[in-house]
Amino acid sequence: MVGTSTLSTDVELRQQIAQLRKDQRNAHAAMHVLATYVLIAGAFWLLRHYPNWAVYIFSFFFLGFMQYRLVMSTHEATHKNLFFPVWLNEFFGVFHSALVGISFFNYRRTHLEHHKNPQSIDEDIDSYIYRPLLETKPGLRRCALLVFGVVFDVAEKIGRKLKGAKRRDPAAEVVKNATPLWKQMLPIILCQAGLIALFSFYLEWWYYFVFWAVPVVLIALSLDRARTFVEHGFQYIFSNQSWESFKQAPQTTVDIDTNPVERFLFAPFGFAYHQAHHTYLTVPFYNLPKLANLLEGKDSSYYRRVHGSYLTIMLKMLWAAK
Repeated sequence: MVGTSTLSTDVELRQQIAQLRKDQRNAHAAMHVLATYVLIAGAFWLLRHYPNWAVYIFSFFFLGFMQYRLVMSTHEATHKNLFFPVWLNEFFGVFHSALVGISFFNYRRTHLEHHKNPQSIDEDIDSYIYRPLLETKPGLRRCALLVFGVVFDVAEKIGRKLKGAKRRDPAAEVVKNATPLWKQMLPIILCQAGLIALFSFYLEWWYYFVFWAVPVVLIALSLDRARTFVEHGFQYIFSNQSWESFKQAPQTTVDIDTNPVERFLFAPFGFAYHQAHHTYLTVPFYNLPKLANLLEGKDSSYYRRVHGSYLTIMLKMLWAAK
């Protein structure tokens, strides 16, 4: 069965899901966020005390991974599932998004459009990330687009800040930004100014550009691009069904049973259970494994989780023909 499942009306199942939704704790997010802060601080310490090429290369990539974790935390805050109560969630949502140059409230507005259900790939407002990869001939061409296509993603994100977001369909209406541009940019400007001051005081001013501004674009966005391709492209590529166009192909996603390293670096905050998240947006990320188990056990239409690492699955997808 392809597509987001039509859930059972079983009373017991609904009660169990309601319990998972109401189980609101800050400990899991706090540990994730604290670990990210500590690791960023550790990278800064290495840059200050061991300024050599090996440390430069390591820090460039490592800080990009930590910035990616900040992006993923912003996603949870978008759904008000990062911290409780709401004011605390909003604070960290705005703060973390501003650290990586994202407009939090604009992101929330467009991201919730991505969660409309049901919808086709053509209707998915975020399909600009993975649809071109599905359209491209598998092999070296698809690999090249995955790596270098981040440039197009950056252009799209800048356009969304300025003009709002639009679906692939030319007739689709633009999802306009409800928040004025200056209010979107103010937290970003303040946080980036603070980071420049921190780099200037503790390290060197130019480190900000090399070890913060550039990794956001080249590493953090590339990781998000690769993850989105895997999670939203898997069913389309490996399904036995075929569609005449992306207007008929449903927007789908999967749960991936991967290893702890990838869950920390590549799919933090429960992202490995992305199908469960799309099915029930309000279940906190630390309860998504339980939610996936429930749905697999009681909903026959729920797509069974994919076993293996993201890296292995992505390599198969890059070379697999539809």
